[in-house]
Amino acid sequence: MAVIASWKNKKWEVSPSKIYNLEGFSTSFKLKVDQNQDKEGSPATNVRGRELVPLSFDVTLSDVVGINVRAEIESWEALIGEAAPFYLGGKRFGPELMQLQSVDVSDVIIDDLGRIRSAKLRLSFEEYADEAAKAKPGATPKSTLDIGPNSQDKASKKPANPQLAQATSTGMVVGAKVRIVGNNYATGQKVPQWVKDRTHVISKVSGEKALLGANGGINSWVYLKDLSLA
Repeated sequence: MAVIASWKNKKWEVSPSKIYNLEGFSTSFKLKVDQNQDKEGSPATNVRGRELVPLSFDVTLSDVVGINVRAEIESWEALIGEAAPFYLGGKRFGPELMQLQSVDVSDVIIDDLGRIRSAKLRLSFEEYADEAAKAKPGATPKSTLDIGPNSQDKASKKPANPQLAQATSTGMVVGAKVRIVGNNYATGQKVPQWVKDRTHVISKVSGEKALLGANGGINSWVYLKDLSLA
């Protein structure tokens, strides 16, 4: 068995009993650049790190090569919003965490009994925003940077966070057990029924959103208004 790539519990492999390959692999690495329009005497371009890294590819599913096509489609739907390292050839490829953003299904073939015999999936990932926001130790500016206020200035001017205060007063705090009562994740993707049926633990609260199950759970952001205490 040859494992080509892996992400969470998913493996792309070729074996005597199963063929699960990927194709149309694409990604990009870009600088995040601001263009100055009105700052007289300021540099024309300010480099502010890098854009979030995207990653996408196709997977062709067929029951001829030992795959339950419908079950595989549903399993990918349940993983939307989750993040994990992506490994290619046994080595991590790209950022520390890649979040599944969307699953597009096409080229579906259905037999006379309503069974899905084959389909193509377009899987789209993006660098997990929380990881991208972390400062990289030892990083050196590659161009002229528009250096803003220092951390002390930011702290003194930081506005009050009424959403966080409201979350605390309603019990929506880190460690609280909750259920999802809304229909969508904060990313806009639909929440599967099996996720709504389970109890989740709040791992982080940020503004109007809470991160559920960061350690071994669903690891997904949900709006506080779409949660209820379990």
